[in-house]
Amino acid sequence: MATEFDNSLHWGLFLTGTTLTSETGKYVRVSELVLSALRAAGVFSNMVDGIVAPATDKLWLDKNVDPAVLKEWDATGASWVPISYGRLFGRAAVDKLTVTGGTGNAVVVSQPPGFQADRLYLMTPTANNSAATTITVAGVGSYGVKYGNGADIAATEFTAGRQAVLFFTGVRFEVVFPLSGLSSAVLAAQASASAAAASQGAAAGSESAAAASASAASTSATNAANSATAAANAVAALPYNFSTTTTDADPGAGIFRLNNAAPGSATAAYIDNVDSDGVTAAGVLDTWDDSTTAVRGVLTIRAKMSATIRHTYNVMGSVVDGTGYRKLTLAYVGGAGALANGAAYWLIFNRNGDNASGDVTGPGSSINNGFARFNGTTGKVIKDSAAVIAIADGGTGQGTAANAFNALKQDASTTATGVVELATAAEVATGTDTARVPSVSTMGSHQGMAKAWVNFNGTGTPAIAASFNVSSITDNGTGDYTINFTSALVDANFACSVATYGNQGGTNDYRAHGSPKAFASSSVRIQCGRADEASSAVLDPVAVHVIVMR
Repeated sequence: MATEFDNSLHWGLFLTGTTLTSETGKYVRVSELVLSALRAAGVFSNMVDGIVAPATDKLWLDKNVDPAVLKEWDATGASWVPISYGRLFGRAAVDKLTVTGGTGNAVVVSQPPGFQADRLYLMTPTANNSAATTITVAGVGSYGVKYGNGADIAATEFTAGRQAVLFFTGVRFEVVFPLSGLSSAVLAAQASASAAAASQGAAAGSESAAAASASAASTSATNAANSATAAANAVAALPYNFSTTTTDADPGAGIFRLNNAAPGSATAAYIDNVDSDGVTAAGVLDTWDDSTTAVRGVLTIRAKMSATIRHTYNVMGSVVDGTGYRKLTLAYVGGAGALANGAAYWLIFNRNGDNASGDVTGPGSSINNGFARFNGTTGKVIKDSAAVIAIADGGTGQGTAANAFNALKQDASTTATGVVELATAAEVATGTDTARVPSVSTMGSHQGMAKAWVNFNGTGTPAIAASFNVSSITDNGTGDYTINFTSALVDANFACSVATYGNQGGTNDYRAHGSPKAFASSSVRIQCGRADEASSAVLDPVAVHVIVMR
């Protein structure tokens, strides 16, 4: 029978095979009170007598050898193995998985001591993953790597040289801190966990510090996730998980799907009425077709784990009630990244305005052939804004506001729609279209407006330099001219101002003057002479300026 250790009032558990009295021997002394408590809790089996191994979830004081050896069960099921001093009192908060080979998508690691379920493991990949990934533990088996919701990890979740914290459930590895939720605090916690795993002989205080760091990291990750949620909510995003199924049917609570496996080829989306937070979203989804434009708005599908995975679509036509889910008609715009089955996404919608053409409408107006129609079905539209000044106050010199409205002309090409147009700015300014521009005669009652003016050379044959409402100059003789109007005035009761100059600065230097001589509704006759002599000799001035006001 194996020796029972009794040193005064203590039990001793040998760990290195040395004697209890050896000063250099490594052993553990535990008071009888502590051992009694452990026995009562069922942590230890076979404490004193017996040789049958206990259940594999307990520690075993193997008394089949002398001195007795404290053992734990190896996860491979091969054997019971001695538990070291460091394993017993300095067990790390996170065990380490050492990568020995494989690829980015099929990692191979060595089996750590005491490999078992419900434990955290730290692994540093040697290559990036590009799709769904597995980890093969030497001597144990191969396991898939998932997110907490069961979805396969996304591309680059495993990045060469970046430590990953994994939780082994017994059937798969789960990523504790996804790439999208990492922060500086998380990286610091991983570094602490790595240091703790490398120092298996550290004291229990190191284990406590590592656990505190992991807790702080978890809090930081939670805060980061909350911040991401708040940011997404700021742009009216709905949370959903993606399904690769393409069937037109209710995808299930919290799920959405497309009608094509390739995001760029999808033309429809099927979205459950309840989002992944358990909130009913049908009312929100039904507003996505409220715009009166053909393109109701823009839908962006963005992965929660990585903002670089996103796809944008134009939402076309009406939102259809599929009974328990909503159907959208889509037109792909662009994007990048694969949509992973079961992964979490934001559905972000931006609504278009009701009048995408940019036309401005007013009270009682409607849209007809792309133009705003005012005053109901008999309304008018201004197609040439340059003519608005003429309507306002005749500021172009063409008449009163009332007369300016006479410039409105029915557009023959749109008679049935009641659309009319104004004269162009050039037509208003020059009066070249009497059908749409008020004539001089119709403007006759507008005082303060020039009804005609002309600048011409009076020597030789009169030559007009510039004019308005003047058709020609009649030379009646020396210094005698008739100014003929293009459009007759309403009567002959107008005022005429004449200004002239002679050959000043030349060899025959002289000054000239002019005045009106005879008035008619269609013309005005003027006479010019020298102003530097006592005589009133007539002459042909170098320049003559005439302004007619009515």
